[in-house]
Amino acid sequence: MANFEERIFDYCDTRVSTLAKIKTRSLGADVLTLTALKVLVYAQLEGGIKDLASCVLRDLNNRRMFVGEINPRLLQWRNSEDIRQFKSMVTFEMIAAPSPFGPALGKRLKVKAISRKSELNQMDWRAIKEVYNGLGLDHSSVERLRGQITLIVEDRNDAAHYGVLPTVGKVILERHVRENADIVEHVLTDFSVQLLPFFANNLHRR
Repeated sequence: MANFEERIFDYCDTRVSTLAKIKTRSLGADVLTLTALKVLVYAQLEGGIKDLASCVLRDLNNRRMFVGEINPRLLQWRNSEDIRQFKSMVTFEMIAAPSPFGPALGKRLKVKAISRKSELNQMDWRAIKEVYNGLGLDHSSVERLRGQITLIVEDRNDAAHYGVLPTVGKVILERHVRENADIVEHVLTDFSVQLLPFFANNLHRR
């Protein structure tokens, strides 16, 4: 089985390869095809972020870590309900104990996986920032693209949810498709590069 870094490379390369094919296919395409390609560009953003983040969470769970070992930021993002349970455990008697939460922190915990059906199905800037923050990554290099990311999501929603075709000219639409593909490639590359040393830098640990 490929190691963590190889799988991150593979996920990113697959999405970037698809984006390259989209840009090639956009040359001389009609408006309907270009609209479909815009939706496909968005799909690479949503699917790529989910694939990469899920890869991290799977590897984390394979380590079978104790609650007390896991980075609290990760737990707050993925297991907030488990965190809230700690509050309900507090009793007057345990306050004076030398390690009141020792037994709870010593249990192994499976970090909640990302549900493709019910989570992150609107990969706008807020969702991307949530994933970056949850994994303890620096989102500053993609934050400058937040406006363009919003437009990519809006274009996808107009086409996929409402069946609305763009009103701009075909030449401009071609350029939009390629620009959107470049933006998604930048986001996925930045995300992947920051994930590669995730475990080496102990971002998964308290």
